[in-house]
Amino acid sequence: MSHGNASSQGSAWRNNRRRPALPRWVCGLPASWIGLMLAVHLAGCASTGLPSQAELGAGAKAVVLLRVQCTIEGGRPYEPFGFSMVDDNVSFSLGSFETGGEPRQTGMLRFLSPESRRAGWTYLVLPHGMHYLVVSPPRRTDVFTFDAMMKRAPRFRIEVPAHAQLVYAGTLRIAGESDWLLTGGRIMKSIRGDETRIVNEQALARQLAAGYFPGLGDLQTVLMRHHEGPVILRSPLP
Repeated sequence: MSHGNASSQGSAWRNNRRRPALPRWVCGLPASWIGLMLAVHLAGCASTGLPSQAELGAGAKAVVLLRVQCTIEGGRPYEPFGFSMVDDNVSFSLGSFETGGEPRQTGMLRFLSPESRRAGWTYLVLPHGMHYLVVSPPRRTDVFTFDAMMKRAPRFRIEVPAHAQLVYAGTLRIAGESDWLLTGGRIMKSIRGDETRIVNEQALARQLAAGYFPGLGDLQTVLMRHHEGPVILRSPLP
C-alpha cells in the first residue's frame, strides 16, 4: 500500500533516535522503583493500531485522518513523527466543547502502521462536533513555557459532521527551524505558522481508509480551516 511520498521524505531526514535501554544499575533497585521507572520509560511511546469498536462508541465518535508534512531549513523534508519519545515529535493539542475550547495535549500519538507513520499520517478519534487543533514542535523547553507557546500558536478548526464515521481533515504542510542533536540528526525547534498550508490529498486518504477501515463506510472529506477570533463551541449532543 502506498502512503504518498513516504520513501523520499522519510529517508532524507529521518530521525531514528530510539529510547535507550534501562541501565544495568536499575537491577539493584527495589521492584516498586523499577516499576515506576518502566512506566515513565514507556509513557512516551506512540500507539500503532486500529481503534476498538468500544472506543468508537457505537457511532458516537469518528475516526479523523490527517497528515503532517514538514520541511526545515532549505526546504529539506523532515519526518514529523520520527522519534520514539512523544515530546520529541510534532505534537497535537485539542480544544472542544468539553474543554471550553482550551487546547489540551492529546498525549499518545496514534498511527495505523509504521509505514503510514513515516509518511506523516496519523489519526484521532473524536466526537461529532467542533474541535480546535494546535500543532506544536517538539518540546525543547520546560512545560510552562511550552504551554504558554501552545496557547499563542495558530489554531485549526476541525468539524466532524453528525453521523460521520470516517473523516479526512486534510494535510498540514509545515515549515520550521531545527537544531542539531548531539546524537546526530536534527530536531525541529519551531514552526513558522504563517507558512503553514492545508492541502487536499483526498485520493491518498481514500486509499489509506479503504485498506484500514473497510467497515466504516465512505470517507468524508471535511478540510480543517485556519481559525482566528472567538472560539465557536458546538455540543456533540443532539
